[in-house]
Amino acid sequence: MKFELEFDKDIYNKQMDLLFDLNWKKKKDYYKNSQYLGLVLIIIGIALIYKRPNIFGIGYGFVFFGLSNLLPFIYYYFKIRSFYKRMEDVKVKEINDFHYLKYMNLEFTENALITTSGDHFNLIQWSELMHYIVRENNLILITKNYQPFILGEIEVGSENFEKIISFVKAKFETKEKND
Repeated sequence: MKFELEFDKDIYNKQMDLLFDLNWKKKKDYYKNSQYLGLVLIIIGIALIYKRPNIFGIGYGFVFFGLSNLLPFIYYYFKIRSFYKRMEDVKVKEINDFHYLKYMNLEFTENALITTSGDHFNLIQWSELMHYIVRENNLILITKNYQPFILGEIEVGSENFEKIISFVKAKFETKEKND
């Protein structure tokens, strides 16, 4: 199956946001409210330390548990924020690069996935692909070095998209049987 895809920056931005959410959404949601719990525990701990005699170190325990909730939130907040900024820079750079290359050819063969755009040629053997995910009408293929390739239903049409998904699914089932 061979397709000629036109580059659309809106589709590209949505797909990159989808990748970001797949990577960081669970962490973001998990630590979303932990800063509040951490701050409350720290305040209670400090109040127990200063207001009363510290019985069995309970105030220090509250401070410790508060910090153990607050520090992972701070760590992931800055990590996710810096990753998002880097991703935005990469998106702008790639949009500028693809501005000159309007079309990309994508071919699914029995042995490999072939992508060509302008002078760029990329051949990915099916054995190099590690996993595939279908999310929000997008097919995401992930290589062994964790490089994602995304193809949206809006780019190829719903009928072709279903054919591609069944083809990829069959390739991965065959690959699992051979391994």
